Amino acid sequence: MTESLPAELMDLPSFLLWQVVRDARRIGIELHGTTLRAPHLTVLAGLTEFGPASQKEISTRLRIDPSDLVSVLDDLEQRQMVDRSRDQVDRRRYVVTIRPAGHKALRLRLSQLRELNDALLAPLSAEERERLHELLIRVHSHHQVNPL
Repeated sequence: MTESLPAELMDLPSFLLWQVVRDARRIGIELHGTTLRAPHLTVLAGLTEFGPASQKEISTRLRIDPSDLVSVLDDLEQRQMVDRSRDQVDRRRYVVTIRPAGHKALRLRLSQLRELNDALLAPLSAEERERLHELLIRVHSHHQVNPL
């Protein structure tokens, strides 16, 4: 296959990661046509794993910009996947709780993402997939501890 992207960019792993993300989005839409994006899924998974939380706690824990989080929560609330209610201890805060529809959507989307991973990583062997996963975890973990 003749590459249509500049060779100088193809030499940069960060550029290649961005291209793979674009491929993942395209394949995901082709396979499932979903409208739940990564931030939606991240919030639903975070609420499932860590329980109800304030918007500030969610923003900090999941590293989502507070203004972006408001938009994500608006979408999820409109779809009846989360509830936002006043915190009983501090009435200035809102507590976000996942609803049954959010749990159902999360389970479905995770299943779809497993299928997407298989399609996206089809050229790699099981061992190569595991190694790629290990390397991505290492890079991610480094930046959790050593942010710029």
